[in-house]
Amino acid sequence: MRTDPTMTTLQYLALIHQVSYTNVCKDVEITPQQFSDWIKKRRPVPKERLRALGKYFNMDAKILVDDHYYLKDLSIEMKIQIQTLFLNRLIENAEEGADIEAYREKLIQLEKEREHQTIIGRFAAIVEQADAQTLRLCRAFLSHIEGGEDLTAMKTMLNLKESER
Repeated sequence: MRTDPTMTTLQYLALIHQVSYTNVCKDVEITPQQFSDWIKKRRPVPKERLRALGKYFNMDAKILVDDHYYLKDLSIEMKIQIQTLFLNRLIENAEEGADIEAYREKLIQLEKEREHQTIIGRFAAIVEQADAQTLRLCRAFLSHIEGGEDLTAMKTMLNLKESER
């Protein structure tokens, strides 16, 4: 899972909700120093403050932290998950005349991106754990697809796999 070490999930939530860190601090009743300590991972987020953050952003705040209650770095997958939650809430609470169709189109794009990231993650995991033979197979597979060569055998394999489901 690729992450952005320059931004945490909490910072990203503030960004997409267009609220300042100062407003988050005031509304959740924390000091800017506490907020900074959490972002810099000097200390974990206390459970009661995590609940307040969840209520503030109207979401399950456990997605913000790891098992030790430190804020997670923003991963591409988490970014997609947060955007999806945000857009679904916009659709649920949309006022008459809002451009709901644009939100739905963005959700479709996010689902495609999630699928792409899943495939990338799977390939990355295979390559990370691969022996020499598996790496050769991966390179051959990619070269075959990139070269636009006859994919009949692969398509036959895919059709067989689909019919087994």
